[in-house]
Amino acid sequence: MNLESTLTKWTKEELQKKAYDLAHTYEHECAYCPQATIAALMDVFQIKDDDLFRSAYGFHGGAGDRGIGTCGALCAGILIISYLYGRNKTEFNFGKANRRATDLAGKLVDEFKKEFEGITCNEVQEKMFGRSFNNYDEEEVKLFLEEGGHTEKCPIVTGRGAALAAGIIWEELEKELFGLDIE
Repeated sequence: MNLESTLTKWTKEELQKKAYDLAHTYEHECAYCPQATIAALMDVFQIKDDDLFRSAYGFHGGAGDRGIGTCGALCAGILIISYLYGRNKTEFNFGKANRRATDLAGKLVDEFKKEFEGITCNEVQEKMFGRSFNNYDEEEVKLFLEEGGHTEKCPIVTGRGAALAAGIIWEELEKELFGLDIE
């Protein structure tokens, strides 16, 4: 992982576009928003960790396909932010808090909620489809797919989730590596 090269390779906008395009493609071709988002962010930030990638899987469909949990694209962005800036086991053992990761994750939640009018899978589906779907009903799943679930709508959400997270991380890297405060 070479985070500094990310800043020298792309502008923030270029990085966000790359993250969007990758996540959109991954969701369209492979499905499951959390892994599509994680894969895109791992690619743009040069993170190689299959355990991290695998750990995102269960967040799809609003956590275990229930729809009531946080959108997997948002969960994946938070996972990458936490991977880069979260507290480690030693800090945990000593009860040390980590406002940095918390604040960055909160910023992502706020931006995502503003764009999609919610953060749960069902809320995002309401925004994108005008309704939510029951992932345990075969007819509902069929309708979800017919209405562009993994080919149109979810790739947009996944792409935007990855782009938002990439932008937040890029800003933090710029502050960290160059001592710049862009806000």
